Amino acid sequence: MEVGYEGIRMISEEARKAKNRFKRLGFFIRLISQNPTKLSSFKVRLQRANFNLIVGRLAKKAGGVTYSETQLGNTRSWKVTAPNSDPEKILLYFHGGAYIVGNPESYYPMMSHLAEATGFTIYVPDYRLAPEHLYPSQLEDGCSTYKSLIEDRGYSPNQIAFGGDSAGGNLALSTLLKLKEEGESLPSSVICLSPWADPAATGNSYNLEMCDRDPVLGPTFKRVFLEYGLASYLTYYVDEDDMDENNPFICPIKGDFSNCPPIMIHVGNDELLLSDSQTLKKALERDGVTYEYKEWDELWHVFQMESHIPEAKESFKMFGDFLNKHVGVAV
Repeated sequence: MEVGYEGIRMISEEARKAKNRFKRLGFFIRLISQNPTKLSSFKVRLQRANFNLIVGRLAKKAGGVTYSETQLGNTRSWKVTAPNSDPEKILLYFHGGAYIVGNPESYYPMMSHLAEATGFTIYVPDYRLAPEHLYPSQLEDGCSTYKSLIEDRGYSPNQIAFGGDSAGGNLALSTLLKLKEEGESLPSSVICLSPWADPAATGNSYNLEMCDRDPVLGPTFKRVFLEYGLASYLTYYVDEDDMDENNPFICPIKGDFSNCPPIMIHVGNDELLLSDSQTLKKALERDGVTYEYKEWDELWHVFQMESHIPEAKESFKMFGDFLNKHVGVAV
């Protein structure tokens, strides 16, 4: 990390180069983005193939980390283990990808670094995706995979933490709220990387200026705003009859988090979802939840996917400190 001459925190050279790479990909990202009300099956396949290549195949993995395929209930999952992973400390991690792309394979590189940095054993469920499976399919899979860790594998809730980025952050939070509603014992803590906590896009960071600053989400949302005339990117995974921006299992910022376990949030301040995290932070304060929160200067949506940049390493270390502080501690 570097500090400017006037004490201003600046991003590392590695992060700046990564950000510029994403900016150069902006045209292609915009090209394969589509109207969420009229999804093309061809473009969905293209988006998934592109995501799996860039995120899963081109990213560097941490050395010595292994995976095995397993089942959590009816959901295919990967178990990711670093040499220092404690088999009694479990992170149930929900991958991102706007509920339309992503799987355990594509997230293996980032999970390898997170496992190494935290010392946790990570399970990554291959939860059902839209548009083939609409809400509440993802929420059902979130709850069932957690219950499987307890009922089928014998872990106690305070041995388990939740994690997730973007749509996976949405799923981590909505699963937490659903389990609370059902009266289930809750996990020890939750970590969120740029969580999509406001899919209705009611926050003040959903604007054209932020589209130009966010190299990952900006090209897609700019097209949504200008070409498709839509206010949000919500409609493709929630049926019109189920659409309700006040439903906390769709928009977690509307949830009641009282009596929930500690939550850590990391978000870049050059990303469209910045206000999601800011609004979520206010909800946690209102409900008396123990939380830790950090905005990263000049960084983009889920910058931790570039796992070798200094900021990602620092972020993973902070998550590790947080998880290890709370694991095994009853709420």
